[in-house]
Amino acid sequence: MSKIVTLTTDFGLSDPWVGIMKGVMLSIDSEIRFVEITHDIPPQNIMKAALCLRGIKDSFPKGTVHLVVVDPGVGSARDPIIIKTKRYYYVGPDNGVFTFLDSKVEKIVKISNNCFFRDNISSTFHGRDIFAPTAAKLFSRAMDDFGQPLKSRDKFRLSEPQIEADVIKGEVTYIDHFGNLFTNVPTETIQQMQKLFPTRSISIEVAGKYLVKGLSRYYQSMENGELGAIINSFDLLELFMRNKNASKSYDICLGDSVAVRFLSPT
Repeated sequence: MSKIVTLTTDFGLSDPWVGIMKGVMLSIDSEIRFVEITHDIPPQNIMKAALCLRGIKDSFPKGTVHLVVVDPGVGSARDPIIIKTKRYYYVGPDNGVFTFLDSKVEKIVKISNNCFFRDNISSTFHGRDIFAPTAAKLFSRAMDDFGQPLKSRDKFRLSEPQIEADVIKGEVTYIDHFGNLFTNVPTETIQQMQKLFPTRSISIEVAGKYLVKGLSRYYQSMENGELGAIINSFDLLELFMRNKNASKSYDICLGDSVAVRFLSPT
């Protein structure tokens, strides 16, 4: 079986922290292969890290360990945990970063058996002293060896899109490197409304001032400079600009409103 550890952090690559964690893991098991998800999470941005994990889906072989160190509460009372899903293991802080694993979680364990930790644990670098050794040893030890089971873990209280008559009301929840704007409106909700209003066209109002007519099938279908909407690979409604940064060009920010209207024929 391949021993794969993915890494998601807010460490960046100008400091040695990522390399140090890899060295700790390779010292335990030299057969581990690493895949970088990203080290460019904005500092302490737990929500963005959680949304990045949501995108992993079934992209890796079964048994992959996903190591996440976005941990503004390092050294505090928040717990280090392991989560097991049908396909993967996740290792990291219990601070909401694992919010989007809801329907797939099979088991949660608090990492409390200090025989798996490095000596002289730092209060500022649990990625090195707790999470990295745990991730490396998961390939050879049972999950229960690391500590006691937990019934739940910390999760964000996220806003859900609301349906009012023939309108879906949501908001912008994530902005990617290209300036594309992810919303909290899932494909499923749009499809349900399309079944209720099969003859109606769609318009999308953004931040109360921009209007998008209909959904695009691909990015290049829009003219340069125009704001468009598409269903993305996360199965969410996304706003974009062809070859430009939609967030900066239209001054659209996290939390801005999105209204998907199913228009009555005129």
